[in-house]
Amino acid sequence: MDERVRELLERVRETAVTVGEAAGTTARYAGKCAGQMVDVAKLNMRIFDLNGEINDLLKSIGRMVYDTHRGAEPDAASLAPLLSQIDEKHEAIAQLKQRIRLLKNVRSCPDCGCACGREDKFCKACGRPL
Repeated sequence: MDERVRELLERVRETAVTVGEAAGTTARYAGKCAGQMVDVAKLNMRIFDLNGEINDLLKSIGRMVYDTHRGAEPDAASLAPLLSQIDEKHEAIAQLKQRIRLLKNVRSCPDCGCACGREDKFCKACGRPL
């Protein structure tokens, strides 16, 4: 076989190997990103559910307040557990949001709460040093 043809075939083989490795790396990265997106979507759905539960509790509290306004005897014993449940749900939401930030590799500005990249030196919303 001619030496030039052999060199050409060797370069084609090396290029194919390089392209194959790059494709494998890209596929692994895409899989990782897709997995993270699924995890974030699940966490956001849980946050949505918790917000719905909070709204239901607030409706119950609102009914109690209105009933009191209409002359019913205030039921303070029932109010305190509802308020505690709301506090617990807000805490759970804060923890879920923190997990989302970790999955997305971002951090929050301590002043305005804007999501900023891990490498950012300043908040992109308010300009505060991070």
